[in-house]
Amino acid sequence: MNTIDRSGDSIEEIIRKFRSEHNISDHELRYEIIKKPSKGFFGLFANKIALVRFQLPESTDRVRLFAESLLSKMGVSFGKVISKTEGKTLFLTIEGVAEPGFVIGKNGSMLETIQYLINRVFEDDKGIERIYVDADGYRARREAQFLNRFISDIKQVKVHGKSLTLDPMSPGERRIIHRHIERDKGLRTLTVGEGENKRIVVFSSKQKESEIRQQNSATQSDDNKSARPERPRRPQRTSSRKPAPAKDVAESNPEEKATVTPERKPRPQQRRPRPKPRPNKPQSETTGDKDN
Repeated sequence: MNTIDRSGDSIEEIIRKFRSEHNISDHELRYEIIKKPSKGFFGLFANKIALVRFQLPESTDRVRLFAESLLSKMGVSFGKVISKTEGKTLFLTIEGVAEPGFVIGKNGSMLETIQYLINRVFEDDKGIERIYVDADGYRARREAQFLNRFISDIKQVKVHGKSLTLDPMSPGERRIIHRHIERDKGLRTLTVGEGENKRIVVFSSKQKESEIRQQNSATQSDDNKSARPERPRRPQRTSSRKPAPAKDVAESNPEEKATVTPERKPRPQQRRPRPKPRPNKPQSETTGDKDN
């Protein structure tokens, strides 16, 4: 840790300015009051200057302290957090976890969430580019199993000098490949493609990145041409002439005469006879008797 002394009119003002200047959180604030301001005796021999000595942690210590504070707030019981740096990459390992299943999560989902949060908090730190978090060696075992599928092909790149383009991968899987290649000074990696599942190109450090990009773009264009579907053929124009009647077809092909069904003549409609009108009934002779 670096030691920094600050002076001012009040201790509270000195601490506030120091936290704002260095973006220090409560869990990483370490200071010692060297001198307090005093009013003196009747205004005589007054000391109006306060002096505070701060312990400013380095980037790796700040990340480790933040990880410890985060795990404590999550209620995780653990032994310690070990930090290790490789260049500008920081590795954090949580050891002595009482419940590793909770910290790791299903398929490492909780561990990925913790790692993502820590990277976002320290993304403006120029001394750190990437932060990886592991718990009880889970990530190391998983990465070793994943890398076994590509070790032999990657070695061929180093021997023959021909670049290797891997299949599309998720961001987490690509980070594993990048980390493995970073440890080998004779190889380099390049990410190509669009979307979430991008590809990684492994090539020799003797080659230029511009050449690899040009080769990859040419290969992609050839693949796109071969993957284009063929245009559908235009349908043949049919003749506008009406088909010949069944009689002519039968005459032109005598073997098909039996298959031609003769036309049926319509049956004559039978008209129903109209009903004969009923005769009017004669008036009763008794009608005249009633009028009389």
